[in-house]
Amino acid sequence: MLRVITAAFITLTLTGCMDSITKLSEPVDTSYYTVDLKDYSYCKGSSSNCQNLTSIVSGTQYAGPVEDIYGSKISGPNYRGSLLRMMLEPQGAPYKAEKTSTNGRFYRVPANEYTDTVWKTLGDINDSLYNNKIITD
Repeated sequence: MLRVITAAFITLTLTGCMDSITKLSEPVDTSYYTVDLKDYSYCKGSSSNCQNLTSIVSGTQYAGPVEDIYGSKISGPNYRGSLLRMMLEPQGAPYKAEKTSTNGRFYRVPANEYTDTVWKTLGDINDSLYNNKIITD
């Protein structure tokens, strides 16, 4: 009886392990970014690889590349709102933001030189704030 229970346990365990080995992660579409206006997150595609747009408030000294490419200044008192307006209503940029939710919470912007610059700048700000990296051009 003990052999039967042990064999059943081993079979169930190995089956579960084999099942997890054969499951591969789905590729993520990174041809766009998702902007969430409730959580102020900026994510690659529909993945959980996100950055917080609020970090621009603490890192305005690193905003130069974004300001240069969009041809506009990120200004206060609402720095985050200023950045969002640049991204979602780009003046002279070769893209349009697409609203993807009926309530206006989610927007999609294509991955391009403009939006990639925002992604890199937010990453630089996070590195300087949380990883003690000194950011240089």
